[in-house]
Amino acid sequence: MHYKILLIEDNAEMAENISCILQLAKYDVTHAADGKIGVDLAQRLQPDLILCDIMMPELDGYGVLHILNKDVETASIPFIFLTAKADKSDFRAGMNLGADDYITKPFDGVDLLKVIEMRLKKSELMKTAFGNNSSEVSAFFSKTRELRDFQKLSENRPVRSFKRKDLIFMEGQTPNDLYFIEKGQVKTYKVNYDGKELITGILKEGDFFGFVPLLEDKIYSESAEVIEDARVTIIPKMDFITLIYSSKDVARKFIKMLSNNLEEIEERLLDIAYQSVRQRVANALLKMGERFACDRKDGLITIARKDISNIVGTATESLNRTLADFKDEGLIEISGDGLKVINKAKLEKLVHI
Repeated sequence: MHYKILLIEDNAEMAENISCILQLAKYDVTHAADGKIGVDLAQRLQPDLILCDIMMPELDGYGVLHILNKDVETASIPFIFLTAKADKSDFRAGMNLGADDYITKPFDGVDLLKVIEMRLKKSELMKTAFGNNSSEVSAFFSKTRELRDFQKLSENRPVRSFKRKDLIFMEGQTPNDLYFIEKGQVKTYKVNYDGKELITGILKEGDFFGFVPLLEDKIYSESAEVIEDARVTIIPKMDFITLIYSSKDVARKFIKMLSNNLEEIEERLLDIAYQSVRQRVANALLKMGERFACDRKDGLITIARKDISNIVGTATESLNRTLADFKDEGLIEISGDGLKVINKAKLEKLVHI
């Protein structure tokens, strides 16, 4: 694979020397003579890695990094500073802004290539081995150990099988692991003072869970129960924490997952506050159909009625009456195995009345 490297350097002689080294190593190199040009090229070319001088006229390296980090399309590109300044405060300033590495001039060509190779390897790992299936996740946590930063990580990553209604963890317990679902479904929920259950999430194959209390170093604020026989990879806490603090890319991905979770919870609260039961049930069926039924050939939603009612925020009896109405109206089919959406357009229209 030919990697594209953007070199942002205002010194023409230095730029030529670095470009020659990189081209000899079979990298495709594009040179930008100043920071403004560099930002434009980074946004247009989407390089695999950026090498950037700090001291440049008009827009310095710190400014370049700040702009690129605010852009979703360029924020994850590995960014390495090149500078003649070796002061520790400059180093900290660059790393605090989100730089991946920092090379002080003059430097040895071999050292430069080693740093670039390591950063590209980490970046490629994050792109290809952090997907939503068990083999990719297994490869991710195995391959990271090939990298220098992760050689001391624990090798113990067991996979456990759980039966329906098994508890994986309970509210109030101290967390020790991160969980990844290889197969099956898991619900997370809270119980209020009178014993009523509020489902905070329905998780399926390819989902991580249990990472929020690990990041906050707090006890579990919810419980996790298996709703469909599951196989779950258990990733030791120290593996996860080491990855989070060693790689901004790993941290960014979990922050994005956390952000998505918060947005979903906020949306559900708004639905409960302002939508009718019919609208909430229709919305829940559409979302569950997209998230869960798409993985089944028969398109069935197999989540229990009780759990659906706890997601919607209504009594099971009210849910059953609404589902019966939807069946009579030709919106869904109901069988002993589950529910199936047969008129998605009408359900969507009902949600947006």
